[in-house]
Amino acid sequence: MADFVANNSKNFTLYYNILEYFRIIMTNHPSIARVTQGDNFDIDTDEFPKYPLGNINITNVRFQDKVTSYNVQLVVADKVKLKNNESVGTTNFQVVPFEGSDDTVDILSNTLAILNDLISFTRKSEDAVAFTIDTEIVCTPFKDDFDNGLCGWLASFDVRVLNQGNACLFNLLLDDNNC
Repeated sequence: MADFVANNSKNFTLYYNILEYFRIIMTNHPSIARVTQGDNFDIDTDEFPKYPLGNINITNVRFQDKVTSYNVQLVVADKVKLKNNESVGTTNFQVVPFEGSDDTVDILSNTLAILNDLISFTRKSEDAVAFTIDTEIVCTPFKDDFDNGLCGWLASFDVRVLNQGNACLFNLLLDDNNC
């Protein structure tokens, strides 16, 4: 686990900046066609969405002594498609590396590789020196969990951000000047 430093000009204790960091790296990944933010059950609500898609969801935030910890979920998913029963040549020979009538295994392989790119970049990037991934990264595969024919992986991890905020921003006790 790398240590974070306080010399980054962007304040990653702000919720919006954590979302924006992951939105930018997902948008810039050449294999992700669309990026959304929010609840995982709402990631495929457009009429004609593009795939594969990425979604960022922050499930909770913990304020600790001089540290803010965000629980981040990244989803990378694609729409499952049936395989064409096409034959090659005149012998009706078909090569199917994995059994099945759809491309689930291909999607799981591709979306996990994309998540690996995003996480590796975040761990090693100089742009992300203001925070660190604080926990083990757990990736969970899914298929049809969101009732929309999507398949992919959900990665869940904590991001720890240095929080050198003042004891308070506003004097909430008007008769006390200790703020």
